[in-house]
Amino acid sequence: MKNWLAQHAQALSLVLRRFKKNKFNTLLICLAIGVTLALPSILYAVLDSVSGLTNSVKSESQISVFLSLNHDDAAIETIKAALDKNSAIKHFKFVSKEDALSQLQAADNNNDVLNSLERNPLPDAFFIEPSKLDAESIENLKGNLNKIDGVDSVIVDGTWIKRLNYLLLLGQKAMFIIAGLLAFALVAVIGNTIRMQILTQHAEIELSHLIGATKSFIRRPFLYAGALYGLIGALFALLITCAVILLFNQSLAPLVAEYQANFSLNLPDLVTCVIICLVSLSIGLASAYLAVSKSMFKPIQ
Repeated sequence: MKNWLAQHAQALSLVLRRFKKNKFNTLLICLAIGVTLALPSILYAVLDSVSGLTNSVKSESQISVFLSLNHDDAAIETIKAALDKNSAIKHFKFVSKEDALSQLQAADNNNDVLNSLERNPLPDAFFIEPSKLDAESIENLKGNLNKIDGVDSVIVDGTWIKRLNYLLLLGQKAMFIIAGLLAFALVAVIGNTIRMQILTQHAEIELSHLIGATKSFIRRPFLYAGALYGLIGALFALLITCAVILLFNQSLAPLVAEYQANFSLNLPDLVTCVIICLVSLSIGLASAYLAVSKSMFKPIQ
């Protein structure tokens, strides 16, 4: 075990010395990896922030139930009882037509038009907050509400939220496609880098073969190099992502203030950072393994 650890420490030390010797080339490669990884990371941050905004708006979505104009007080009590028994309803509020007219008069400057009306044109209404917000549950609840005697119409608010959810789903699929394509690009970048290192150290590799070095011993430094390329590139990607998000939030702040809203892109949390680092490290390791397997272990002429 001690010998195995010593061999790995020796391979890692060798890779770090090579990185230090070729600082500029190593920096360029890691920056290229970082920029490539930053693109899906920024897209994920945008989708995650907009998704969080949508979830907060969902809690304010409601179903409006308008009663027929010719109902009596007994019908209102019957509808209240029916709503109380419905487990799909989390909360509901009754607004009489008199209260609705008063609210409209308070919000509308054209009170002369409202005062000229012979009778109140507004219906009594119930405003319902459903227990579940998925499309199927909402449609089922809407159908049940329409069947209640005395109900004239049922309007589901927040149709735009459903459309936004579809757009977010489309964005998530686009993000996965882009991330997959960029992963292939990373494999090509890291793989070609490792192959170039193998070519420059071809004589050393042949000598190692001749003196009896095992394949795993020869392969190990290149695997460490690929893994470190991926890890350092991931750290650069996180720095680029955070910088872009902070700049975007700074530019967005005046616009958000105009609408008296509270919205900003979220910085990557610890779990996201760890996942990005692990994914990039794995891609680097796999790329190096493929490059070594295809380029190194060939019969010596």
